[in-house]
Amino acid sequence: MHGLPKEVRSWIYNFFYNEHSVAYLKIDAQLCIAAKGGSVEHYGLSSLRIGKPVAEQLEFMEGLLPCPELPYHLDMVELPSGRVANLHLFADNACVWLLFLDATAERDNRQRLQQKAYEMTLLQERERQLNDKLQSTNEALRKSQEGLSREYQRAETLLLNILPASIAERLKAHEQIADNHAEVSVLFADIVGFTERARSVGAETTLAILNYFFKAADLLSERYGCEKIKTIGDCVMAVAGLPAARSDHAEALAHYALELRKAVKRERFAGEPLRLRIGIHSGPIVAGVIGERRFAYDLWGDTVNLAARIQTSAEPDEIRISDATHKLLGPNFTCDPLAETELRGTGRVRMWRLPA
Repeated sequence: MHGLPKEVRSWIYNFFYNEHSVAYLKIDAQLCIAAKGGSVEHYGLSSLRIGKPVAEQLEFMEGLLPCPELPYHLDMVELPSGRVANLHLFADNACVWLLFLDATAERDNRQRLQQKAYEMTLLQERERQLNDKLQSTNEALRKSQEGLSREYQRAETLLLNILPASIAERLKAHEQIADNHAEVSVLFADIVGFTERARSVGAETTLAILNYFFKAADLLSERYGCEKIKTIGDCVMAVAGLPAARSDHAEALAHYALELRKAVKRERFAGEPLRLRIGIHSGPIVAGVIGERRFAYDLWGDTVNLAARIQTSAEPDEIRISDATHKLLGPNFTCDPLAETELRGTGRVRMWRLPA
């Protein structure tokens, strides 16, 4: 150790003081190994032969020597042993000292972070686009920690666009999502005459109308504290009263329905104003997340089925609600009674019309 240049000794002592495993090589003017020392076995360097060209024994040294300027620093170099090291080169008259500082733990930690980010960003929608983003995320992870943070936040945003925030947090904690909710209100709304009009206007106009409808449903769900659960063709399913319970779930969803009907009337489809059929029912449901790669947060139960049947029975521009929902509405809602109606798979049901 005493024969080493002062600057090299200083580095080695510093590494040992911080409990790092270090090895070093002395390379002469003919680019042959003149000496080796330190923890060479730790790096798989014990087989290096003194007096032989270094490039023939360490492929990664090919083209590296002579360095343009010394001292020289090179990060994250793969060694023959499979370990990773940061390299520090120092000049010493006609020789070069090459120090190896173990960086394998740092490499392994980066790989663990990459795997965690990949698992966190498996989403239901836009899978192909998200996989592209994951590839760029993984590339950014290899380059810098800052890239990891940026792409992680982007994945978080996408996840919250699909699931309620509290459900997303539970899912990230690997919790099985299966909840009973005693009192919620469920809404179904679809576009009147959608299939027939879509045939006459073409794909671009049809998609523009659907985008307008679904965006309005999203914005109103935020305004009234509801959750848009999913879209089925031209139909929207929304709920109030979960994942956090609220006593005014029926009133919140009634306001949502009225504003949704008003919002779509501003748009025309195949020359006519957009009109909706809307149905609402209140009661208990089961909610949970199903699937793994293409997971979905969904609702099940008689309440959901009856809300769908009520929506199907509604007239164009009509909001129909069940008797259970009507009983939960406050005095600010004056509803028109309807005759009992036979609904498929349900029997005779008393319903009400929610006027503007």
